[in-house]
Amino acid sequence: MNFKIKILSFSVFVAGLCSIIYELLISATASYFLGDGVRQFSILIGIYLFSMGIGAYCSKFFKQMPLAFFISIEFLIGLIGGMSVPLLYFMFIYVSPMVLQIICLAIMFVIGLLTGMEVPLLTFINTDDDYKDNLSNVLSLDYLGGLIATLIFPFILLPFVGLFYSSLLFGIINICLGLWLNLVLIRKRNKTFYFGLMSLIVLLSFVASTGYLLKIWDEKIYKSPVVTNIQTPHQKIVITKRQEDIRLFLNRALQFSSLDEYRYHELLVHVPLSIHSNPKNILILGGGENLASREVLKHSTVNYIDVVDIDEEIFHLAQNDETLLKINQGAANNSKVNLIVDDAFSYLHNNLKLYDVIISDLPDPSNDGLARLYSKQFFMLIKKSLSKNGLFVTQSGEIYYSNNTFSCIKNTVDQVFNHVEVYQTHIPSFGNWGFTIASGEEIDVRNHKELPDQLKFLTDTVFHNSFIFPKDIALQETKINTIDNPVILSYFLDEWEKWRVDLGMN
Repeated sequence: MNFKIKILSFSVFVAGLCSIIYELLISATASYFLGDGVRQFSILIGIYLFSMGIGAYCSKFFKQMPLAFFISIEFLIGLIGGMSVPLLYFMFIYVSPMVLQIICLAIMFVIGLLTGMEVPLLTFINTDDDYKDNLSNVLSLDYLGGLIATLIFPFILLPFVGLFYSSLLFGIINICLGLWLNLVLIRKRNKTFYFGLMSLIVLLSFVASTGYLLKIWDEKIYKSPVVTNIQTPHQKIVITKRQEDIRLFLNRALQFSSLDEYRYHELLVHVPLSIHSNPKNILILGGGENLASREVLKHSTVNYIDVVDIDEEIFHLAQNDETLLKINQGAANNSKVNLIVDDAFSYLHNNLKLYDVIISDLPDPSNDGLARLYSKQFFMLIKKSLSKNGLFVTQSGEIYYSNNTFSCIKNTVDQVFNHVEVYQTHIPSFGNWGFTIASGEEIDVRNHKELPDQLKFLTDTVFHNSFIFPKDIALQETKINTIDNPVILSYFLDEWEKWRVDLGMN
């Protein structure tokens, strides 16, 4: 294989690597901002492949100057791909979800179009028999680049580099490839070369100012100073603080405000633990910040608490971050609390213990991964892990704007448990929030044990009134949420979009 073929082979490898990285970055960003990861990846991959086909067809019109045009493509795709995520970040603030979706599709179409031209143009550059004999080897490098891209994206780029920096980094790599080819094969500094050089300067300028740009973006999104900002393999964890108001966000979704989180956690925890005659063994699914376990520890009958969360970093923060330690009152470091890093579904599937009370403190079903944690199959696993008179409770979302989502959770739980009740309370940061409590035995909400003394909100009166719903909020008939048919995701996304519009939210 001669020197020129080696250069072209390496170019195919790098081009294939960068192109797949852009596809993954745009799809992941769209999933974060627009929700429904399965839909976003499916549509965007489809657009990407379709536009690649168009690009491959169009490449035949550039046979006369294939190398020059290939280098131009590297500059264009590097600039567009490099700027794609920064553009989407700031468009998220200023445009509607529909416009943002169109922008995602347009960027993906252009990148796919340019990518589709790359390999055919390289085949036009050299028609020597030696090159034709090695064409299969060269093309295999394109697929190898794609494989490496799919491996480094989830294991290196997402957790350690982040979407914003990764986009700029691979744009720079693409442009450097074009500059290198220009110097080695064309060996002259033409207008295309200087365009590539200017594109490189633009991306390097963005890299240098990324910290400042992300700070501006955070302030626009979170409205309060950010004190913790961590990207883990599973989610983006952000903690903000404005005076006494400390807030936790996971993938931009508010999880709690320290000003009123006790309302939510007292209703979530003390209702089932006060109804149960003798709760000893407690399982909390989610709740890695350990605010729910803080409340469970107020019951003297409890022997141990297993807290299962998929993200090890949230446990680390709960045990070591001074901001969270003050709120959870050191619950994560209590000897009765066992922190288990695992997916809730997988844990229940493999679990052999029986629990008296299982508390599901999981995020709302905003994507396909979370939707399965509100499925009939998930609730069946929970039932399997309950003791004979055990109780299960799950947060069930906002009940006015998201009534179909709330109803879907209750109706799905109904398919698994013989006795199901719903209750609610008002949380200023969230609105009217619903809960679903279930058991194989009858649930007597009128007779419960004495509540712990140190509660801020829950009283006997609030306890009983929580089972009374406003006249204008009624349970709806919905489909049953299953793993095979996660209808709750559609309910949630449709209602969330209406909620955003009604409240004038970004």
